Amino acid sequence: MLRQPPARTLPEPPAVEPVLLSDAEIARALGPLGEAAPVVTLSDASRRSRRPLWLTRNVGALSLTDFFADSNYEMVLAVLPLFLTIALGAPALAIGIVEGVADGSASVFKFTSGYFSDRISWRKRLGAGGYAMCAAGLGLLALVTQWPQAIGARAVAWIGRGTRQPIRSSLMTQGVPKKDMGKAFGLHEAADTLGAFVGPAIAFFLLLTGHSFTFVFLVAMIPGALAFLGFSVLTRDRRNEAAKAKPRWQPMPASFWGLMAAVAAFGAGNFGVLFFTLRAFEMLVPEASFSVAAAAAVAFVLGVNLVGTLVAFPGGLLVDRVGTRPVLAVGYLLYAVASVVGAIGHGPLAVVLVALFLGTSQPLVSATESSAVGGIVDDEHQGTAFGIMAGINGLGDLVSSVVVGIIWTFVGAPVALGYGATLAVAGALLLFVLSRRPRRVQLLNG
Repeated sequence: MLRQPPARTLPEPPAVEPVLLSDAEIARALGPLGEAAPVVTLSDASRRSRRPLWLTRNVGALSLTDFFADSNYEMVLAVLPLFLTIALGAPALAIGIVEGVADGSASVFKFTSGYFSDRISWRKRLGAGGYAMCAAGLGLLALVTQWPQAIGARAVAWIGRGTRQPIRSSLMTQGVPKKDMGKAFGLHEAADTLGAFVGPAIAFFLLLTGHSFTFVFLVAMIPGALAFLGFSVLTRDRRNEAAKAKPRWQPMPASFWGLMAAVAAFGAGNFGVLFFTLRAFEMLVPEASFSVAAAAAVAFVLGVNLVGTLVAFPGGLLVDRVGTRPVLAVGYLLYAVASVVGAIGHGPLAVVLVALFLGTSQPLVSATESSAVGGIVDDEHQGTAFGIMAGINGLGDLVSSVVVGIIWTFVGAPVALGYGATLAVAGALLLFVLSRRPRRVQLLNG
């Protein structure tokens, strides 16, 4: 009988510690997988995640672009009322006429630009043309020898500005979550207002060192050219192909039209910083000398825009936290307070208070109106929506410029400022009366 050999047991394999490979080592071990499919490591993803979702390429690019754009035209606007009234001997009514014609021309192009920006694949080129046209039109002021000539130069500039505005605002919203619109437009408004501070600061320095108004207009063309280059090179339009579908008019939320009613009421009394600059000059004479009061009036514009720079982004954060209506109402009411102080105040302290209230109001109004529209309207029709709002604002500027210019010339500045304060309060009330229901209505049938 044969014996079975005893079964031999194999020795246990030694324990192997797991080896943790880095992302780069894994990529090298796998070898090239084709150039069209690059390896994305976890470190890359984490690095990208550090940038907030709302801080898109266009938000950053347009913030930089409009820093230069505002430096361009605010440098001009800071000295324009003084140029018209002091250098050319024009009455206050002339400021209203120049601004009114410019704003009226711009309002038409704001609406048409917004409408077609939803329907053409080359809207970025149209926007770039608007930036170039604005800078060139303001540069033409260097050739003006009589105040009626300024009407044409301002109209050319503001047609360009009106053309670019709805396109810029629509590009701003691409890729930004609805809940973060306030932050995106707040950052843009902060950069925008910083440019509005830098431009008048340069104008103030140039005037203080003995340069002429004409020289200021020529220097202002430099940031205007940089704005054109920034928009042309840095921005991206993701919906060029979608634009070829040419969407028809679509239903708009009732809350959009309620917002537009409030915007229209406020806009009809919002005569902007030019008349406030002239009022600051009047509030400082005769105690201050003529030249000191003129320099202080330009410094007033600096103060307004410095306050706006500091307020803009926190205001956007507040919009995302508490909503657009209360923040916008505060912006309207602060404008009313600035108008009242300007109407009854006198001396340096009153000028400082007007700068504080007006500087806080302007970025709250501008950024909050834009973020409200961006949050209400769908992406495919935001160009049209921003065009409608910009057109309403432009018509409001036309009405306010002409009416305030007439009242200022024939009745007096306090009554003109009271007119602006009254309509600002009316706009704040309309925000809560008409902007409640989200029911949708037809923009146009068909």
